[in-house]
Amino acid sequence: MPSLAPFLIYVVVTTFTPGPNNIMAMTNTVRYGFRNVSLFLAGIVTGFFVVLSICGFLNMWLVNLLPQMKTWLNLLGAMYMVYLAIHIMLSNSSKEDSGKKSLNTFLAGFSMQFLNVKVILYGITVFSMYIIQYYQHPVEVGLFALMLAGVGLMAVLSWSFGGHLFRNLLNKYGKIFNIVMGMLLIYTAAVSVF
Repeated sequence: MPSLAPFLIYVVVTTFTPGPNNIMAMTNTVRYGFRNVSLFLAGIVTGFFVVLSICGFLNMWLVNLLPQMKTWLNLLGAMYMVYLAIHIMLSNSSKEDSGKKSLNTFLAGFSMQFLNVKVILYGITVFSMYIIQYYQHPVEVGLFALMLAGVGLMAVLSWSFGGHLFRNLLNKYGKIFNIVMGMLLIYTAAVSVF
């Protein structure tokens, strides 16, 4: 994999920035305590792995079926990264879905991944732009999905452990954090396409 820095930046920025998984992990931990959300977090990571595996194998199939799809998949991935960057830079990190009823179960965490557009687009993008170009064996795709799920686990654990402290920090420096994360994503999109 020749461009390791853009790959790592994309993975870290996308996985650790606010999204349904991270916010729900933080919110449920604040409400129920870490011991009581461990099944919910396990559901998130398991569902994350399954969705990433599906995205990886779908990308592998498309690239093998239609080699000319690689350029279009790269372009689509880059456009999504720019969209995500703009969304991150304009978002208000202090928003919290406190009005929604929390389902603090393994099944809720698992099934949430199949409706989480951020996870689905992340999976399509990371595989099409960084992995399938160089690794197309099913075992390699599965190992990357497992590694990316490990990064996802670190992200939800970080948000979960941070709880109120992390939320307060993001409320204080949220706009700066969002701008830096957004600019890193734009850099990553540019490097990945050109």
